[in-house]
Amino acid sequence: MAGFAALCCYSAGYEIIHRLQGSLILAEDPIDSTKSLAAEERWAEVKMMTDFLVERPDLVDSEQVGSLSRQADLELNSFWGQTQSFAQGAVTGEPTDLASMLGSLSLDLFVIGDIRDLAVQGWKQIQYGSGDTLILALSAIGLTTTLAPHLDWAPALMKALTRTGALTSRFMRSLTRTSREAIKTGQYTKLSGVVTDLGKAAKRLGPGPLRGVTRSVDSAEDLAKVAKAAEIDAKGTYFMTRMFGKDGVKLISKDGKNIGLLVTSVKTGSRLTKLVHKSVGVVPTMWLSLILALSIAVLISVAVPRPRRKVV
Repeated sequence: MAGFAALCCYSAGYEIIHRLQGSLILAEDPIDSTKSLAAEERWAEVKMMTDFLVERPDLVDSEQVGSLSRQADLELNSFWGQTQSFAQGAVTGEPTDLASMLGSLSLDLFVIGDIRDLAVQGWKQIQYGSGDTLILALSAIGLTTTLAPHLDWAPALMKALTRTGALTSRFMRSLTRTSREAIKTGQYTKLSGVVTDLGKAAKRLGPGPLRGVTRSVDSAEDLAKVAKAAEIDAKGTYFMTRMFGKDGVKLISKDGKNIGLLVTSVKTGSRLTKLVHKSVGVVPTMWLSLILALSIAVLISVAVPRPRRKVV
């Protein structure tokens, strides 16, 4: 019991100290994360990661970064690679880079896709009550052009991300509720705001990295923060969400202006540091403080000698 209490005390105290110092400890090697992206052929995200890591040589081996960056450039810039990506996007509807996004949105960009989706989902809703209200609402936005002229393609991108499961279940539920409200009232302002934020984030990040970021977005508020942070530092925003997931998104301020501070606070850690962070890094500070206090109390109770009973 004393040994377990000492371990809890050390782990909780170590994590709290790092949080007070304001440093973010990487629990995973950025190179390993980038290699996993390359294995999945997510080259736009590989390029985004390597471009960031070039600016932070203290985090990784620069030679490996250079190799991955050159490989990403080769794949993204080759004619065959772009043609294949466009075709894959057109067939699957899954955007991973600019070429595949154009393929996946080929119908929607010419309004045909919006009309098709309204017809298909509207028929399902009328006949069976099973139409996808989010697709219906996004198609309506696409046809009425309620967004800024330079973001007309954003509803189509939102539909593509919806179809391919790139949005979290929590975010999808929120969007569905908003869509139902919009269809019922005819007021699309709130949904248009969400789609506008998506478009702004896509312009800065690109469709591939955006798809990686949305996996850590749980609400319209999260998306708004990411969009604002991406306007300030797109590479840093992607890195934060890639390496720290939803915790990284939570750390971004509402105006996104602290992204630079967050990025500079990222540090690599020793094996022990990473192990401690993996084990207790997700525990809120309040609970860590409670664990620390209880552990200290147990250690004190074990260390204090008990009075011996007199034998009569």
